[in-house]
Amino acid sequence: MKERLLVEKLRGHCCSESIMAMFLEDANRENNEELVKTMGAFCAGLGEGLVCGTLAAAISVFFIAAESREQARDELRPEMMKWFLDRYGSYSCEDLLDGDETRRITYCPIIVEETYCKLIEMLEDADLL
Repeated sequence: MKERLLVEKLRGHCCSESIMAMFLEDANRENNEELVKTMGAFCAGLGEGLVCGTLAAAISVFFIAAESREQARDELRPEMMKWFLDRYGSYSCEDLLDGDETRRITYCPIIVEETYCKLIEMLEDADLL
């Protein structure tokens, strides 16, 4: 997984773009650079330290993969949000960085890796992958 994250970084992808690019690859879906590029809107908490881009992208994947909007909204999203909050203590990029920009290099890749693994686990459990 660490190698995949490095490849995504070398491609110039931020956290949210990496989540989408890896999902498209793992789900054997067509590489959609426009969709991946769109996920850039979520980088660095919408560029304002708000909701973590990794979480936002993972939830976006649910809306692509789920059988219905209701499944994504009412089942998958709440489960992921609860897991993320329990695991990291906040949804906020600013809180996760805790005033230390070096955490983008040291901590954010861990969040991306663990959240992506949880995302795949949830999709497999729901027979969506």
